[in-house]
Amino acid sequence: MNKTLTPQFERVNVEIVNTCNLKCSFCPTPERPQKAMTPQQFSRVASSLAGRTKEIVLHLLGEPLSHPDLEGVLGEAQKVGVPINIVTNGLLLVGAKLDVVLKPIVRQISISLQSFADNFPDQNSDAYIRRIRLFCDQALKERPDLYVNLRFWDLTLGADDGTSSIQESVPSKRLRESLAEAFEFDWQSVRVDLRRKKNHRLRGRQYLHFDSRFTWPSLKGDVLQETGFCHALSGHVGVHSDGTVVPCCLDHNADIPLGNILEQPIDDILSSNRAVKMKDGFRNRTLVEDLCRRCGFINRFG
Repeated sequence: MNKTLTPQFERVNVEIVNTCNLKCSFCPTPERPQKAMTPQQFSRVASSLAGRTKEIVLHLLGEPLSHPDLEGVLGEAQKVGVPINIVTNGLLLVGAKLDVVLKPIVRQISISLQSFADNFPDQNSDAYIRRIRLFCDQALKERPDLYVNLRFWDLTLGADDGTSSIQESVPSKRLRESLAEAFEFDWQSVRVDLRRKKNHRLRGRQYLHFDSRFTWPSLKGDVLQETGFCHALSGHVGVHSDGTVVPCCLDHNADIPLGNILEQPIDDILSSNRAVKMKDGFRNRTLVEDLCRRCGFINRFG
């Protein structure tokens, strides 16, 4: 286990499975072979990252709750001692999965509510929201220390001060109504500033969490900028389900492969020429990779 006293990264996104039970319009279509990381492989990944990151986020592409042995993955995380953050669409939060995701090693669960509205725009959302509420009730009772973020990441930036009218931005009116009924709040009271305040507290450590839409970068896209800064390689990195290390969680197609954490020491990967050039480039506000030049998300750090 790495004994670094101060973690190098705020988070590392680890994709334990690259397949999903939904097909969201805002997510890219996977181009890589279907793959699920085994618990043993995840243990090697987590051991390499221990001491380097504050948490491992089970997300890049794919639905982590669809992993064939999620309990085994979380068991390995517990052994290594690296806190876990799960990002899910919430459709599989039923039955035995509830007990699995409430294990002590899980620090936070983020549920992307916009996924349901995007895939089922004409479907009644009451049953889905009731499922989320039952999970939140159980979490509040058994894991009051667990952070739960109910995500709406589909807003557009409003006025110059960054405020957004939530009621006008969430695509499904019925989903909003179901959520307000289930958690007993009034949408008229919910306003956020996407530059400063993105959370609205519901109860305990359970929040509504808002962010704006973004487009996943692609090498097929147009060049958007030549200069800019990003927290890739300084605040976070990503690991694909086959072990490929990428500098950013938005590199969904592994267009910037830096090495394979299942085959190489992480120190060698992070000190490779390509990684060093990227990091030095960000420090000097120069985008050295083609994918970065086509990334609109990078403008958020300007």
